[in-house]
Formats: sequence, C-alpha cells, structure tokens
Amino acid sequence: MSISAGLLIQEFTPQTLTLEDDGQGGTVEVWADGTAFRGRLSSLPVAERMSADKLTVYASHKLFCDYASSLTEDDKIRNSDSTRYFEIKGIVNPSNSNHHLELTLLELD
Repeated sequence: MSISAGLLIQEFTPQTLTLEDDGQGGTVEVWADGTAFRGRLSSLPVAERMSADKLTVYASHKLFCDYASSLTEDDKIRNSDSTRYFEIKGIVNPSNSNHHLELTLLELD
C-alpha cells in the first residue's frame, strides 16, 4: 500500500550526475533525468547549523513520496516545470517499511 494518490499533488524528477562525451575526445558532467514521480513538498522552518563559525542553512523543505529505492543523496530533484531545484540532504524510510520516503531537501538558487 502506498500514500493516498490525492496527497501526491506535484511531479518531480530525480537527476543523476553523469559523464557525457563532449565530441572532442573528452567528457563533461551533465545532469541526466531519471523516472518522474509524484510527491508532496512541504516547507520547513529554517534548519540551520554552525560550521566553522558560520551559520548555514541545512534544509528548506521536506518531500514525501512513495517508496523509490533508486533515490540517493547524490541525486538532485527538480520540479515538473524546471523552475525549482533541490539538493537531497537526507532520505528517511520510516520504520524501514518501504512504504514511503521522506526526503530532506535544500532548495538551490
């Protein structure tokens, strides 16, 4: 059983950093799209931490989605119209039930 489809109101696409031939004998890093999924994005109160005497924002959003074992913290997430991009800061599989995932995200500028 998964999360009620009525709660998953937005579409997101995971992206993985890959190497692609640059046509001149070398390679360039590009973000390749994975399989799109539906989820629900929620804003978080500002989550900050101190690092080297500098206050930095750690997370800005939480994304709830059905279980997808292929997501990793090396991926980034974009919304369906490519206006917002997010770095994955953490992935939680509550109770290791493989029911749904809770992704902690940081919105990229």
